[in-house]
Amino acid sequence: MILQESISTAVDAIRANLMRSLLTTIAIVIGTASVIAMVGIGSSAQRAIDDSITNLSARTLTVYPSRGRGSQTVNASPLVIKDADALIKDQEIKWRITPEIRGSKTLKFGNESISISVIGVRENYLSIQGYEVEEGLFLTERDDLARKRIAIIGSSVGTELKTSSKALIGKDIDLGGVTFKVIGMMKSEGSSGWSNPDEQIYIPLLTAADRLFGRQIVDSIRVEVPNTYSPEEAMISIERVLRREHDIGPGEENNFRINDWSQFTDLQKQATAIFSALIIGIAGISLLVGGIGVMNIMLVSVTERTREIGLRKALGATHQAILLQFLIEAVTLCIIGGVLGVVLGSGIYLLISIWQDWVFTIPFSAIFGSVTFSACVGLFFGIWPARKAARLEPAVALRYE
Repeated sequence: MILQESISTAVDAIRANLMRSLLTTIAIVIGTASVIAMVGIGSSAQRAIDDSITNLSARTLTVYPSRGRGSQTVNASPLVIKDADALIKDQEIKWRITPEIRGSKTLKFGNESISISVIGVRENYLSIQGYEVEEGLFLTERDDLARKRIAIIGSSVGTELKTSSKALIGKDIDLGGVTFKVIGMMKSEGSSGWSNPDEQIYIPLLTAADRLFGRQIVDSIRVEVPNTYSPEEAMISIERVLRREHDIGPGEENNFRINDWSQFTDLQKQATAIFSALIIGIAGISLLVGGIGVMNIMLVSVTERTREIGLRKALGATHQAILLQFLIEAVTLCIIGGVLGVVLGSGIYLLISIWQDWVFTIPFSAIFGSVTFSACVGLFFGIWPARKAARLEPAVALRYE
């Protein structure tokens, strides 16, 4: 009965000063909303990262020419098509290889012209990258060997030319002064940070080398490692083949570098975790500030209700009953703030999920933890005002004006 009466009294006191109570809980609301939103956004972002890495294949390595040190390049030597062919011929690991020649050219169609990124690739580029053709065809090995002037466009290229990308299929385009026939359109992939596949054009590798760019030097070589081998094993084999091709002697440094994209994935996961921890830490500080605000308002409430406390004690209310009443009032204030914060944080998370096209998953653990922590904040910061109220002498309290 004492607990039920204390809860009823606490709720009535909050209702009597509803606006003040809501303003008191603002810091609690903000802190809880931050926790919920960041935990939800962090988990969804992590899933999106994992999915994108899966699409790109976490078992894909990329070989680049060495950057050197400052203005000095150690044993400088570019990567060429023959390097990729040497890797293809090596049978120690059943990997798949696709070299890339990249460059920027002017694309003209009708009266429109734009600067666009052109990539010379081989037939297996599509499957290694995890891309798909939405309309038309992709290039074949025969197209590459015949150095055909064919092109596959990204889904946004047509828009940049003020037409439809599908309408370009079967049409001739001028690419750097060379006429190409568009045979297909890629499925939209979206931006991947530094590049956007939707705004690129793909042509056969040898066509790019001999007819468009006039060079055998490739910008990178992608290597898809089979599941039976680890990326580390593949990197050792790649190094062995390329050191032989580049005639690098024992003890000399490599003039190429190999990127293991799974390492970047781990770094990105760590960065996401650190950022989430930072935001949650800030949210925790906000909750503590909110607790101080609750303690302050409860002290004011004790002062305002001194006569009421004296009257209750005169009518037989015990020390414990008064203590419990004000503790419950402080905890209730914080729980209300926590619940409002859950609603606000979930709403923010939902809107961002819709905007980013993420799967919305309710973070139950974060909700439970935030509301529980809010209640603990109310309990901790409500003890002093509650004890102050409970220690008031009835005679003194009744004479208080």
